[in-house]
Amino acid sequence: MELEKDKLYICFHKPKHLVGHLIALWTFGRYSHAEFIYNNQVFLSNPGGVRTRKFEYQKNMEIYELDKSIDPKDVIEFFKTAQGKGYDYLGILGQFFYADKVQDDNRYFCSEFCLNAIDYALQFALTYKTKSLKDRVGYQFNPSKLFKYLKNMELIKEKEVI
Repeated sequence: MELEKDKLYICFHKPKHLVGHLIALWTFGRYSHAEFIYNNQVFLSNPGGVRTRKFEYQKNMEIYELDKSIDPKDVIEFFKTAQGKGYDYLGILGQFFYADKVQDDNRYFCSEFCLNAIDYALQFALTYKTKSLKDRVGYQFNPSKLFKYLKNMELIKEKEVI
């Protein structure tokens, strides 16, 4: 499967393995992971840290085109500033307990990385509960919550690409 060249997509994974099912159960959502796809490359953060890999379609993926106001070049620029940073295990815990004291600005979990990259691309215009996302409140977003937020903000298309 090949996606259109020069279009930015966000991909949400439904759980496939035990860890994914545990994440979805813990977050009360249907997704266990989120990542970007651009020109056959995946830009992600997971237990291997922030990095890129070649895109390979899997049946558990739901892929959506991001709004044209989100410039792929800006998302990739943000990725370059975060590339190589570690996975934010403690931030995941902070997400469930709203404990910003565990927030680590040098680490990202998947949905936190995606939301911060989108906010960067939109010149820090996004807000959540009257707070700027620039203030790193992104730790409050798991993949399912990110999906709902992007839909409500009309930053993803109504129907998935695939």
